[in-house]
Amino acid sequence: MNPEKIFPYAKQSINQQDIQAVQESLTQERISRGEKTKLFEEKIAALTDAKWAVSFNSATSALFACYFAARVQESDRVISTANTFIATVSPAMARNMRPHFVDIESDSGNMSIDLLKEQLSSPLSRGRYIILPVHFAGVAIDMSRLERQIKTADAVIIEDAAHALGSVYPTGEKVGSCTYSQMTVFSFHPAKTITTGEGGLVTTNDDELYHRLITYRNNGLEREKPFVKKKPEPGYYEIHELGQNYHMTEMQAALGLSQLSRLEAFVEKRRKLVKRYRENLQGLKHLSCLNANQDERTAYHLMCVKINFEDLKMTRTAIMKKLHDAGIGTDVHYVPISHHPVFSQKYGDIAHTLPKTETYYAETLSLPLYYDLNEEDVDFICTTLKKLIC
Repeated sequence: MNPEKIFPYAKQSINQQDIQAVQESLTQERISRGEKTKLFEEKIAALTDAKWAVSFNSATSALFACYFAARVQESDRVISTANTFIATVSPAMARNMRPHFVDIESDSGNMSIDLLKEQLSSPLSRGRYIILPVHFAGVAIDMSRLERQIKTADAVIIEDAAHALGSVYPTGEKVGSCTYSQMTVFSFHPAKTITTGEGGLVTTNDDELYHRLITYRNNGLEREKPFVKKKPEPGYYEIHELGQNYHMTEMQAALGLSQLSRLEAFVEKRRKLVKRYRENLQGLKHLSCLNANQDERTAYHLMCVKINFEDLKMTRTAIMKKLHDAGIGTDVHYVPISHHPVFSQKYGDIAHTLPKTETYYAETLSLPLYYDLNEEDVDFICTTLKKLIC
């Protein structure tokens, strides 16, 4: 079958303004570590109501930088959700640390705060809690309630907001404001609400964390007092801790700045498309959407549905193939981290400890969601899906 129109599950939206912005950045004297990168960081900080923003070449790099900035040690306990991409906890695993997972709320895909409370009920004999809540699909966790569960003053919260630029907490603050956390990480991968091609960024209100983030991004290089031991002089620098070269380029920042001018339109269009999906798919016997409680506050990254494949007596693979043949791309978010050999071969099968995560994984399917999709496209996608499951 050769469908007339192809709908990928995700796609960037690039216009002539974006192209011109990138082209102009190439004529600058500096095409890395320049003014556009600085301006992009300033605009994200202002957008999220954070004091500082530090850009990186990817969100994965940004997460590694956060662990470095927070001085995460093997004695610390890293807690997150298995319903996320490996990058959330890969900095911990690279330190030979076992991440601990909290089960999810089945109607949101987000970490259960009630179950997190159980994990935090007793203080550790050594080390700190390092907590990484993930705002799944763009839906913000109630960070105010999460923060209230923490009883130890030295706990560190790093928000994985890779999906959530433009989202708002239930309490009204913007995701990225770090009102309830030490740091927040964003992604600008092409599938995200805005893109820089690849790219990531960390917001923080803490001056020391800000300094450690920018130091890590620049190979650990220090030039100024009080960080260098001798009197600074031209060309002199010191390395006290190993970092990486994780700079965002001026071309990436130029694209990001151009995309930011359309952020509101991107968010509103995605909300409109999610609403259309909900209208098309409501009342189906074997299918449900994640809850709509925060639709007005959410910058949606994913359109996830839950399908009872077992009751349908059809596999997810079969449905994905039939949709693909009709020109409709789909994906799975996520294969739980606990399923991956890099985790399971070392720590064993822990599926029984995460029953809601397992059920969600067995049923989830991500449908197309991106700015250049229109409501008629959503109607076609839903009609095609309903023919398969009804």
